[in-house]
Amino acid sequence: MKTFSFLFLILFGLTTTINAQIYSDSLIVNIQNNLVKLQNENENLKGRIELQSVSLNDISKNQSLTDRTKWEKIRTNLVKSAEVYKILSDDIIDLKSQVINQDYQGYIKKLSSVEKGPLGFSFEEVILKTAQNKAIFDKKEKNERFVSVLKSLKDSPIVGLIPYASQAVNLSTAAVNVAYAAGVQDKKVNFDKIKEFEKELQRYTGFYNALDKANLTNATSSSQTVTLLETLQLDVLEKFKKDGQKIGFNPREIRGDETIDDYFNYVMGEFTPELMRKKTAEIEKKYTGKDGKVNLGELLQSELDVRHVNNNLDYLQSLCNRFVGIHDNYFDLETRYFDQVKQAINVAKGNNIIEAVGEKNAQMVYEDLIKDLTSKKKKKDAAIKSSINIKELKDKIDSVDIYKIL
Repeated sequence: MKTFSFLFLILFGLTTTINAQIYSDSLIVNIQNNLVKLQNENENLKGRIELQSVSLNDISKNQSLTDRTKWEKIRTNLVKSAEVYKILSDDIIDLKSQVINQDYQGYIKKLSSVEKGPLGFSFEEVILKTAQNKAIFDKKEKNERFVSVLKSLKDSPIVGLIPYASQAVNLSTAAVNVAYAAGVQDKKVNFDKIKEFEKELQRYTGFYNALDKANLTNATSSSQTVTLLETLQLDVLEKFKKDGQKIGFNPREIRGDETIDDYFNYVMGEFTPELMRKKTAEIEKKYTGKDGKVNLGELLQSELDVRHVNNNLDYLQSLCNRFVGIHDNYFDLETRYFDQVKQAINVAKGNNIIEAVGEKNAQMVYEDLIKDLTSKKKKKDAAIKSSINIKELKDKIDSVDIYKIL
């Protein structure tokens, strides 16, 4: 019995020792696992801190980059806007000066003359010869008196004030009225001959009426084009002055004896891309620290006038688009005028009033008329297009980055 008890105690002791050892080993493993876990968490935390630090640095750099980008856009836009103002101003002045082309309009004016012109006849001579040939009055003296009155009509101050084509129509109307008025007083007048006289003149007045309509339409459209250009000039000037003041450019006012074209030439000679670069450099200098770095954040927050100019460059773009519209419409109107003048010449041909000139028969004269008219129009159009480069204007305004800085 004692032996059994002793053995039991020994086994119990061994079991306790073994269990204690197992517990101790398990505890060590747990501690080691916890240490590994803590190390991993520490490394993760350290990594997150490093990432946050990098992110904060990136945000700071990105903010600086954003401010730099904004200022670069503003500075570039201001310089380019000076170029746009110059081109737009020059184009407006050029088109205004060439709306009336002396060579082209002068040639058409010759067509309208009652004196001998490119069509080969003198309308005043046609009236006199027709009156003589028809012998409206039965007595030679009365016919001579009638012709004498017709000659004086051309020199009438009233007729002289009328534009060329209208002058021919009015001269014809006056001649017919004189004939009918004389017929009222002379019972022996042959009214059939007066009607023949009138009908013969109508062959010519059909041409003059068509040409007169074309000339009147062109005169109106040309006047409207000039008015539109002058209105645009005033709008450009108003915009320009506002922009100039906001960046520190204050030109003198227009003088009393100075045309708006001359004034534009003056201010655009002063308002150059170089001036704009100088102004933006002066602005940067105000915000440059001792370390030589520009505080762009403060610059963008403080220089509200400069931002305003940049943010409203889309209005300058709209002014350019207005000019392009006026320019294109002008050429459309000129093409229509050209077609109407050709139609008038075709009326002359259809009425068989074109006469031979020298060795050229009527058909050759007609062909030369169309050829000369076409050549003079092409020359006029080419002169305008060579001085007004619409593509250059469009490219310049497109190069301005319409980017509003909020």
